[in-house]
Amino acid sequence: MQLRILTLNIWGVHYIAKFINRRIAALIEHLKHSDTNYDIVALQEVWSKRDYIYLRDQLKTIYSHSYYFLSGLVGSGCCIFSKYPIIGTYEHRYSLNGFPHKIQHGDWFCGKLIGLCKILVNGYIVNVYNTHLHANYHHVIPEDIYLGHRICQAYELIQFIESTSAADTTDFTILLGDLNLTSGDLGFKLIEGILQLNDAFYKRINKNVFDPTVGNSGRTCDLLDNPYVKPHPYQGEGERIDYILYRARNDNMKCIEAYPTLHKVPNSSNGLHYSDHLAVYGLFEIDETISRKQTKPLDNMEIADEKTRNNLRMACIIVEESIQRLQRDRIFFGLGVFILVFILFSFNGNLFSHGYLLTIATVLKDILCLIGISISVWFIVLGKPVERNSLSSIRNAMNIRLRVPHFIH
Repeated sequence: MQLRILTLNIWGVHYIAKFINRRIAALIEHLKHSDTNYDIVALQEVWSKRDYIYLRDQLKTIYSHSYYFLSGLVGSGCCIFSKYPIIGTYEHRYSLNGFPHKIQHGDWFCGKLIGLCKILVNGYIVNVYNTHLHANYHHVIPEDIYLGHRICQAYELIQFIESTSAADTTDFTILLGDLNLTSGDLGFKLIEGILQLNDAFYKRINKNVFDPTVGNSGRTCDLLDNPYVKPHPYQGEGERIDYILYRARNDNMKCIEAYPTLHKVPNSSNGLHYSDHLAVYGLFEIDETISRKQTKPLDNMEIADEKTRNNLRMACIIVEESIQRLQRDRIFFGLGVFILVFILFSFNGNLFSHGYLLTIATVLKDILCLIGISISVWFIVLGKPVERNSLSSIRNAMNIRLRVPHFIH
C-alpha cells in the first residue's frame, strides 16, 4: 500500500501577503489535477477561516474529509485534508507564542498549536500531526528573542506526540508542518532524537527523484528566486524548515520519494508562485505483510543516547537564560513606571494659565504617560509572570526527563 502526503505553508496573511486569492486558486487547481494523487494534505498559514471553507468546498469531491484547527484570535492557520476518514481530532495550543506587544510579528495573536487528526487508512490508525512553530525574525542566536519560546514549543510538541501516539493504539506517526527550525537547530534535534522520528527527505530511497524546477537541495524557504521573500543578511541560498517526519511502530513504512515542490505556478505569465515557501511531498510504502502484533514502544521515556541528552541539557540552559531575561525585563519596566510617574506629575503647572498649544501638549503628555504606566504595570504583574511560569513548566518537564531531582518555580 502506498501513501502520498503533501505539506505546504501557503502564506495566507491577508492584507500583507501578495495575490492570496490567485495563489489559493492555483493550489486548488493543482490538487484537483488528474496527475496529482495526494492522500493527505496539510496546510499552514490558512489564517482566514473563509479561505479554509473555500478550499474545503472546492476540494470536497477529492478530499471528503478535512479539519481546521481553531485557536487564538485569527485561528492557528493549520488544516488537514484527507481522502481517508478522520476518526478523531485533538489539539494543544502552545503555552508560549511570542509577545503581545510585538504586533508587527503577529505570532501571539494566532494561537499557534499542534493539531492531531487520527486517520483510518485501510485499517491502520495513522496519527497525522500538523503544526507551525514561532517564526525566526532574527536568524542569529544572540538577537533571537524567541529562541526560548521555540525550544519550549518543540518540547511541548514532543510531549503532545508522546501522549497521543501510544504504541498499542497508533500504527503510524506522521509530523507535518513548518517547524521554523533547520535540521541543525537544537529544537529539531530534540524532536528527532527523543521521538525517534525519521526525516523523510534524508530517509528517502530514491534520492535522485526530485522536482526539476526546484532542485535537490531540500531547501524550502528564503529561496533567492522567490519574489515573495524579503532578503535578510543571513539568508544564504535558503533554509529547510518544512518537514515530513514519520515513525512506524512495526518498522513497516518506507519513504520511497521525498522532495520540495510547488514553486512557480505552471503557465503563469506574471511569475505567480504558490507561496513564499515550497511544499514538501512524500511517497510512502507500507508493507502490509508484517504482523501488526509487534510493537515498538519508547523505553520508559528515557533518552536513547548521550547526544540527545546533551541537547536537552543545552535546551534547559537556553530556557533558563530566557527566564533570567524576564527578570531583567521586569526591572526595566519597573524603572519605566518610576520615570513615567515622575514625568506625569512634573511640568504641569496651572493648565489654565498656559496657552492653548501648551495645554494640549500637557494633556497629551499625561495621557501617554498613563498609557505607558498601564502597559508597564501589565507586563510586571501579568505578562512577564505568565511567561515565566510557562518557561519554568517546560524546563521542569525537561528536568524530569533528565531525572533532575529539584525544580524551580
